[in-house]
Amino acid sequence: MKAKKLSILCAVAILGVSAISLSSCGGKVDNAGEAFKLLTIDDLKAKGTEKNPIVVDFWHSFGHNISEELEPLVENFETEMAKQGLYIDVNMTAVGGGYDGLRERVNLGTRTNDVPTMLLGYPDHFSDYIDNGILLPLDEFVNSTDEEIGIDETDFVDSYWNEVEMKNLDGTEIIAGIPFNKSTEIMYYNASAVDPILKELGYGEEVDGSWVWTNPTWDELATVSQKLREKVESAGGYTWTYNKKPNTATKTTYPVYIDSGSNFFITTAKQWCTSAEEAANVYTTADGKVVFKNETALAAQQYFTEKANQGIWNIPNKVNQSYGSALMNNLEAFISIGSTAGVNNNASPKYELKCTTVPQKSYDENSFRAVIQQGTNAAILSSNSNNYTRLAAWLLIKYLTNTENTTEFSMSTGYLPVRTSALESKTFTDFLADYNSPFGGVTAKAIVATNNERAYFYTDPAFSGSSLVRDRVDTMMISIYCNNKDITEAMSTAYKQLEDYDIECVDRLA
Repeated sequence: MKAKKLSILCAVAILGVSAISLSSCGGKVDNAGEAFKLLTIDDLKAKGTEKNPIVVDFWHSFGHNISEELEPLVENFETEMAKQGLYIDVNMTAVGGGYDGLRERVNLGTRTNDVPTMLLGYPDHFSDYIDNGILLPLDEFVNSTDEEIGIDETDFVDSYWNEVEMKNLDGTEIIAGIPFNKSTEIMYYNASAVDPILKELGYGEEVDGSWVWTNPTWDELATVSQKLREKVESAGGYTWTYNKKPNTATKTTYPVYIDSGSNFFITTAKQWCTSAEEAANVYTTADGKVVFKNETALAAQQYFTEKANQGIWNIPNKVNQSYGSALMNNLEAFISIGSTAGVNNNASPKYELKCTTVPQKSYDENSFRAVIQQGTNAAILSSNSNNYTRLAAWLLIKYLTNTENTTEFSMSTGYLPVRTSALESKTFTDFLADYNSPFGGVTAKAIVATNNERAYFYTDPAFSGSSLVRDRVDTMMISIYCNNKDITEAMSTAYKQLEDYDIECVDRLA
């Protein structure tokens, strides 16, 4: 499974000795793209041998820290399968450039059939793969009456499962993937510095002897940020004590950073809506139209850019960073809004880390609350696979997403378990009970913070080109927050770019 196996497989190919599913280094799988047929476990046992295993190429885009947590699970899978007489060799490859980079790599690879057996990705990426005719529907695997193959779809969290039910090219509904790793965004903060301000302002409440910032709003965050700025800019800077050691912040460009520009734009546009119906049509529509040039989205960004101009918050790109966590660790920022999977990057020996929900515009009964549901699903591609490698890949997906392993992966990374049985397991609930420890349990803190916002989770419709829309929105936000471009002008530029790709854009400001 180690990366060095890639070079060994290349050497084998040069010598003319073929593995059952050589696809690394430009190799192709025997009978690649053959018509789907659901094989049995006995078929798989008869095909693979210890010296000539069935090879599964598995692409993801995790960074080093998450990859290190995934590798042992994959190795355990290979070991467990071998004990059962199933010889499967998994080549796990981290593709650079994040998941957008992985999507581009796959889309380019369709021209030469240089694609993996299985991968992780988002529903809007899967729409591209469906359009390219390379995504394998998983329905027959899921619904198999063979207990070694089939799975109980009802055990997956409903909103996660709903995301993988997509339309095929002929309009029929298919299971496009299996929920693998899920996250949302939360607000991380340097509690050593922020808690005294929260108590002074009366934001939050004391729970089990610890101050908790419950139900934060953007107005509250702006006030806290301004107070932080004033303390840092006072004579001698802002000093606090943590672990019996003093720490001092002497400069801050922005006390608050918001990691994802596209998530920021979409989430706040929805929060500025007054109903679920309006929120469902404030960014893109179910039939694939782009509609974000509208009064609601504009009003939201006018609010945020005004505060950005006052030095209250910004996106990390403004100061040539990718994530607010780096600025928190340098004591140049105090609050960062980002993925639960980034919890360990936000922790520091210089302050106590606390986590809370993403701020909302309001908690009034007439307000609409929104927090993004994100994370990838596992899919199998049909073009460079055969029925043996497909079943082997399916067994890997089933193994990685079982109750035990989705629990283990969650506890080590900050991603959320994808199964209800995992969320309710004693192992997981005991793990979360440690969240209030000031010297540990940071991953548990991140996951506990999501409990109060799960009712607000949203996903956007996936359609051909929807991933491109998100890319352009991210670029649009950089132009607004880093280059001071007028919001309406930036929206118009994004529309023009999207229309060049034949994506229909509806201007509701016209």
